[in-house]
Amino acid sequence: MSTEYTMPAPGLIAFDLDGTLVRIWSAWSWIHKLLGTIEPAKPNADKYYAGEIDYIQWAELDVALWHGVPLNRIEEAIDQGLVFIANVKPLIDTLRKHGLKTAIISSGLTVFANRVQEVLGIDVSKANELLIDEDGKICGVQVHVAFDNKDQVLGVIAQELGVPLTQCAAVGDSRNDIPMFQAAGFSIAFNPSNEEVAEAASTIIVSEDALDLLPPLVEFYQLITL
Repeated sequence: MSTEYTMPAPGLIAFDLDGTLVRIWSAWSWIHKLLGTIEPAKPNADKYYAGEIDYIQWAELDVALWHGVPLNRIEEAIDQGLVFIANVKPLIDTLRKHGLKTAIISSGLTVFANRVQEVLGIDVSKANELLIDEDGKICGVQVHVAFDNKDQVLGVIAQELGVPLTQCAAVGDSRNDIPMFQAAGFSIAFNPSNEEVAEAASTIIVSEDALDLLPPLVEFYQLITL
């Protein structure tokens, strides 16, 4: 009796979503702007940053402002307004061609992340899920990726794919990407939002072209050619 053996992937690249793969600062803010709930949401952010509530409570308070909104209204707006970073599709295609796994790890929302995963052909997507009722209207949220646990999420994905963390690379631009940077064997601050993010990464890339991420990834994974 023979057993089929599949070689594990040589590595995993985990990407932040907002500002890294797509040209939006925050999926949460994007939806607040779409639905006209930016001002009512501000006290929720103030409470979180003051330490009065945790991330899950913040998410629940924000999403409560969207209760009763048909999810397909947001999905249709995303399809019409989503703008990708230049050459991000060729980047993902090239990485996957060489056997590397790719993932989205976002403290944003699955309504964005799943669509980006589908368009780009990314292997795994983890974000926070908007819950809907039997009529397809938003009624809650399930938090899977908090502000400070991207390292844990990366660990779970890497284990499921059989990739050691030393062979993982993380790409992001914000403070909440720092735990993921620290867990991965290699990290890239891609257009970092501040000096703290830049200093936490293995290297820094400032560019409007996602293909500029290739040279450091080639070097890290010791790929002969891309």
